[in-house]
Amino acid sequence: MTDPHLVARAQEGDLPAFEELVKKYQREIYGLACRLVMDQEEAKDLTQQAFLQAFIHIRGFRQQSQFRTWLFRIAINQCYNFLKSKKKFGDPVDPQEMQIVGEDSPEEDLLAEQDRQRLYEALEKLPPKQRAVITLKLEQGLSYQEISQVLGGTSGAARVNYCQALKTLKKYLKSEDEHEMAVRSFPKVAARLPRR
Repeated sequence: MTDPHLVARAQEGDLPAFEELVKKYQREIYGLACRLVMDQEEAKDLTQQAFLQAFIHIRGFRQQSQFRTWLFRIAINQCYNFLKSKKKFGDPVDPQEMQIVGEDSPEEDLLAEQDRQRLYEALEKLPPKQRAVITLKLEQGLSYQEISQVLGGTSGAARVNYCQALKTLKKYLKSEDEHEMAVRSFPKVAARLPRR
């Protein structure tokens, strides 16, 4: 059944139709919340809150955009409200506790695991809006036009935000690489230093 059909039925009070929408988008909304708040338990709560808000307001949804886009906007607003209530850009999280939603294989190569951890740490440093743009573009596959509908603003602003987020991520990852190279080369340099 298509989204517009399920939405129309849900707007008439058909609970099983809304449950179908929840099943269809629950994983995506949870993944989005994980990336924005960087905390799996909070992401579960925020996912539930997003669907609750969608259920409460579904009769007001005029289907001028896709249901998925409307749902992403609700989820992002829930995450932003959570982050504002914490009065910071998210709580630190142990990257080993994070896992990519939808990942098939639990056995990953050690280097891939380390790269993923570095990426999570770099993502955590981004402001929430940039984190949202990266997540919507790369993980959810939304166009800039769809991202602008979710976050507000223009598609040009979404593109600029995305480019800025990538630049910032690259800077974080590059400075980390330089730091790791310096740490690795330190024992060699230290061995050549004269002892006093």
